[in-house]
Amino acid sequence: HFGSSLLRAASPCLPLPLSVRRQALFRTMMRAQCTASRLHSIAFSSARSTSTLPVPTFAPVKFQKEDVEKVMQELPAFNFYEMREPVPNPYKDSTLDRSILLDAPAPVVTAPKTEFSVLENGLKVVSIDKAGLTARLGLHVSAGSRFETSANFGVSDMVAMMAYTSTAHLSNLRTVKTLEQLGANSTASCKAGREEIVYSVDIAREFVPLVVPLMVGNVLFPRLLPWEVKAVQKKVKVGKEELEADADAMVSNLLHKAAFCNNTLGLSPYASERSLAYFTPETIRSFMLDHFAPERMVLVGVNVAHSELTKWAMRSFADYNAIPMKKREEAKAAYTGGDLRMEGSSPFCHAAIALESAAWGAKELAAMTVLQSVLGGGNASTSSPGSGVTSRLSTQVLKQSPYVESCSAFNTSYSDSGLFGVYGVSQPDKAGEMCAAIAKTLGGLTTVGKDEMAKAKAMLKGRLLRELDDDSVLVKDMGSQLLMAGRYGSPSDFCKAIDAVSEADVSAAAKKMLSGKPTVAAFGDTHSVPHYSAIEAALKSA
Repeated sequence: HFGSSLLRAASPCLPLPLSVRRQALFRTMMRAQCTASRLHSIAFSSARSTSTLPVPTFAPVKFQKEDVEKVMQELPAFNFYEMREPVPNPYKDSTLDRSILLDAPAPVVTAPKTEFSVLENGLKVVSIDKAGLTARLGLHVSAGSRFETSANFGVSDMVAMMAYTSTAHLSNLRTVKTLEQLGANSTASCKAGREEIVYSVDIAREFVPLVVPLMVGNVLFPRLLPWEVKAVQKKVKVGKEELEADADAMVSNLLHKAAFCNNTLGLSPYASERSLAYFTPETIRSFMLDHFAPERMVLVGVNVAHSELTKWAMRSFADYNAIPMKKREEAKAAYTGGDLRMEGSSPFCHAAIALESAAWGAKELAAMTVLQSVLGGGNASTSSPGSGVTSRLSTQVLKQSPYVESCSAFNTSYSDSGLFGVYGVSQPDKAGEMCAAIAKTLGGLTTVGKDEMAKAKAMLKGRLLRELDDDSVLVKDMGSQLLMAGRYGSPSDFCKAIDAVSEADVSAAAKKMLSGKPTVAAFGDTHSVPHYSAIEAALKSA
């Protein structure tokens, strides 16, 4: 869960025809709306979990001493360099006029059920089996850039870069070949965020027993060989170039730096070239020893039997001493507000105006998510049902100017703070008009009518339920909830909380938010973005 709740907006080149540019905008905005829905569903559910959501019952899993030969017999047939069929293919040489579906066994339909367990060392395991053929696994660790210091800035990103390299059991080559043979070389990833680091793999469900030990090896006994560390250092420069080429990610990074100046959530999750001096095995190992205790981890699985997931997680840890839990100082995020701009290669002006939002567990967070739905958003090329064409930003900003390419609301919540605001993309010369319209729309949130509230709630619930049908979103959602709050809420719990929000709750949340200092971030061609004081005054006078 990377903390950028900024909605995606396109950065096409000016020479492209308008139709091509709008198609690009449409695709990126669709991804953006999905991202936004995930973020507000994850943040919202976790925040509410500390007060109203049920605490799951975790079944204890004791470590067991097992016969290695018997354990090996349970593994699927596999060779590091060759995959063979365990049994002859009964449909070999079948012609197209024969339907092999006629020979299929009758399906066993079982309703999905979320199950919870906890290993003897404190690692939490949660899964839901939707009977899909592809298992999605995620190992969430409570560690990120907010826990870094001046002595190791960028170390979270370094940890992510060193994922799936050599461990005590597998060399880097063997790890790569294993993932390739399993068809997971393109789905295995590790992402460092501001509050968590997530290892993830998508794999055919029958190969889960092979992948779980491989994932756990990354956090239990990584070798961090000097030559492998040196080899991945080039990724720092590549990552910087990719970041600067992604206007949306740049605005998100600038926004957090300005909003939480020089503290916690304002620390970038990206390693910089300045950090190369201490990009060493010792720096990475020290950070992992401080934060990678099993008590700070959650293993999540979708489309996998819970008994299989817990069994192989237990076996992965049983014979090894995990990193002991250490007390760590967790400084509270200090919202400062501010202004940060950067010229970039984008031909557009990308600007965001944000205010401090509710933290995870805050009672007004449910109202904030409804406010986000009230604002909605849209872009210049789509008007499909559910895209927010009747929302405030669409009618009061987007449709009022042909120079605004896209405009959408975002709401990101962390464990002790958050950001709520609007992200817009416009032609450079019209950025001032767009920012003024956004400020006016934000200022009008203190008044929301009954019908508008009902529509916003319906859209929010529909979007949330649709997004949770996505297995990858479900993995992130379950991992974030349990990691941050130790609780898990079902979609029905979220819908009840949304329905309980009143007009008074929304108005009070908006007034509290607007009473604080704004944060402004801009990237691209920023020459006409108004001065910070002008935006602040516009918000106060709206």
